[in-house]
Amino acid sequence: MKRFYEQVKITQNENEFEVRLDGRPVKTPLKAILRLPSKALAQQIADEWSIIETEINPSQMPMFSFAVTAVDSVFPQLSALSLEMQNYIMNDLLCYRESEDKKLQQHQSKNWDPWLKWSKTEFNFDLKTTKGVMPINQDERNASLLLRMTSQMDIWQFTCFVRATTLAGSAILSLALLKKQLNTDELFSLCFLEELYQVERWGEDEEALKKRNAIKTELYDVSEFLRLLAI
Repeated sequence: MKRFYEQVKITQNENEFEVRLDGRPVKTPLKAILRLPSKALAQQIADEWSIIETEINPSQMPMFSFAVTAVDSVFPQLSALSLEMQNYIMNDLLCYRESEDKKLQQHQSKNWDPWLKWSKTEFNFDLKTTKGVMPINQDERNASLLLRMTSQMDIWQFTCFVRATTLAGSAILSLALLKKQLNTDELFSLCFLEELYQVERWGEDEEALKKRNAIKTELYDVSEFLRLLAI
């Protein structure tokens, strides 16, 4: 779609903000008016619309695309996504350890154990670990605890949590990101700990590198969205 507007402005109605194109509010693909929770987020999305010269390309508008996902995709599926997040906590990346390579086991323990301890102290999660990939029979109380936490998030925070968890494979690390205990680079290093360890030993695979870089970019977008929410 080509650019069809000349002026981009922000309007405020109580605690919500709208981006307007020639006076008309920006809408999602499902025709909902995009009402945003912070001026900083609205300004960033307005900037994404302003810098377009000719063609509108949502892939180059990460904050707008993320906000649209929250409204059109996440909000209508809250129950299903909450259940999916409970599955992640019951099968968290941090709980599955290397079964043979002793050096990698030590590397995992050194870097992952502190975050399991943090989750126990901060939220009272009690997660078991295992060597290998066979599923662990975790206490169902962990799923209930996470459900209670996610039910207290607003749609914007929950969308960030869902995306970060899906990308990282760890609800614990995603919670640490939301709670500002981890930055994006730290989260990335932890969730790709094993793969990065293998890269050091055997060298880089171009396809794997491309995939990791795409995920890292998305994690940066999640972090930026969280930052803008808080301003």
